[in-house]
Amino acid sequence: MKIEVTKQPNSELKIDATIESEKVAAMYEKIVDQIVSETEIKGFRKGKAPKNVVLEKADASKIHGEVISALLKEYYPQILKEKSIFPYSSPKVEVKEFEVGKDFIFEATVAVKPETKIPDYEKIIKKLTKESKKEVKEGEEEKELTTEQIVDAVLAETKFELSELMINEETDRLLERFISQIRTLNLNVDQLLKAQGKTYEDLLKDHKEIAEKNIKSEFILMEIIKDQKLDATEEEIAEFVQNLGDETLTNRLLTTDEKWYVKGIVEKNKALEYLKNLGKEEK
Repeated sequence: MKIEVTKQPNSELKIDATIESEKVAAMYEKIVDQIVSETEIKGFRKGKAPKNVVLEKADASKIHGEVISALLKEYYPQILKEKSIFPYSSPKVEVKEFEVGKDFIFEATVAVKPETKIPDYEKIIKKLTKESKKEVKEGEEEKELTTEQIVDAVLAETKFELSELMINEETDRLLERFISQIRTLNLNVDQLLKAQGKTYEDLLKDHKEIAEKNIKSEFILMEIIKDQKLDATEEEIAEFVQNLGDETLTNRLLTTDEKWYVKGIVEKNKALEYLKNLGKEEK
């Protein structure tokens, strides 16, 4: 397998890959054999029709699509492992050449972690706290800074080069959740937008802005976790999961790969608490 990786702008990598013709042929035979075993043709028992008869009646483009999908499923993870690529999005794939008997050539573009130059967040929080003090009128009680205010202040001073692939994936996720919630309430999305004087394009734009902010906030917190060494301990992870109050869920989260997801949540919470405490200390 021939692989060439090229760095692209906005934290993306372009992967040009060539899979040898013999591997393509082997995958084609595997897919065809599977189709034959599942096909029922008049005059033959299911899975017993001759291969050439099945192929005559089958959709060749559909078979080729299945072969391409199977090749990507098998070899794309191998490419990531071999080149030590840790993607932050699904790949955008473009097939350059596919024909049984020839090499399979494709191009995949994927988002990776952006280089995040985090500013002096302690200085930013101190400045934010002083400004909030000045805004308090005489006789009013001073309000505590929210974590959102603090993160937004740091975010405003941080430079990013984010991949559109990453932003679009998060936008789609947010939109899907929003539409699902609307339908759960037995509401119609079009009617809701009309009542708000908005279009679907407005809805998409709003969610894309939220998606970009969410992603940037996550990367800021990741850098603070690293900077302040806020790694979650085994005890903290166990305590968090046990506090969920579901024994079955607790056992699953502590004994499967999902434990790393929980670890990330605990560490993010620690980073948010750290930032909030910085504001308190300054007060």
